[in-house]
Amino acid sequence: MTKKSERTKKDGNKIKLLYMMELLRSSATEKHPLTMDDITSELKKHGIMCERRTFGNDMRLLMETFHVKKTKVGRKNGYYILNRALNDTEIKMLIDTVQAASFLSESMTEFFVRKLSNIGGKDLAKRVKENYILFNVKKRNNIEIFDSVEAIRLALTKEKKISFVYNDLNFKGERVARKGGERYVATPLTLVINDDKYYCMCRGEKDKIIKFRVDRMTNVAVEEKLAAKKEDLKQRKDVAKYMSEVINMFTGETENVNLRFRKNLAEMIFDQFGELVECKEVNETEAETVVAVSVSTTFFSWLATFQGGIRIAGPIKVAAAYKEFLKSNLATV
Repeated sequence: MTKKSERTKKDGNKIKLLYMMELLRSSATEKHPLTMDDITSELKKHGIMCERRTFGNDMRLLMETFHVKKTKVGRKNGYYILNRALNDTEIKMLIDTVQAASFLSESMTEFFVRKLSNIGGKDLAKRVKENYILFNVKKRNNIEIFDSVEAIRLALTKEKKISFVYNDLNFKGERVARKGGERYVATPLTLVINDDKYYCMCRGEKDKIIKFRVDRMTNVAVEEKLAAKKEDLKQRKDVAKYMSEVINMFTGETENVNLRFRKNLAEMIFDQFGELVECKEVNETEAETVVAVSVSTTFFSWLATFQGGIRIAGPIKVAAAYKEFLKSNLATV
């Protein structure tokens, strides 16, 4: 045998092993392993011959090198990959999350669901396709989100600024560019999802954290200018604090507010401010906690939904501002 034919044979063996591994990854599971006949039949479709006498050696090599396991299928041996990057339950949870995300358009939702289901192999992909239900979620129409996130990710990696057009929706549901279409320039700190909205957190003037909704950003570009000094970018550590104190309550002065609430509304407190919030009993029916909030109309609107079940016990100035908020709303009735 010439050196060329030996090399060709070796290359052929490598290709055969790659096809075998890909076939096991895409089509074999512990519940549905592939037999030698299944594998050799599929290889033959791709013009790759696998003799019975060499199959055992090939499979032993895969079992020693990768997480390929052997089991019994009747009287025959079956093979599958034991440890996938994600199991079917994990993939299903990710698929449900994608379907429930309103910031993704319908086309992007279907695209991600298809990619995720394919990770689990043909069997899972088939089941997902047969049982696919598009959740009753009001999806966004901005199909640029993927490109926007990619640009922001690249800017974060390279520590560069970004520029973009920021939009509002008018009463017709049409996007209208703010500042007449003038581009915003900002230093991105991170991307976060909160309350089913996707935000790009940025550093603004006087080191103030500013948030922009990614679905409202268009034409996002990475600027050549460096984002900031490295010590300025340490502000990313403040984003978690900002998230817990401000993002759900929007703009306003941050205050430590004493909230007194009925015990049966404790879950509302934990949902809003996190499960690590410390509460103490006041009486048989009430408890209280102190939380940092952004004092704003959004915070007051949230309080009003509980019709006195959650009330402000201090500071006095915040309680007074809440009363004025309620009075001003009653005046319009």
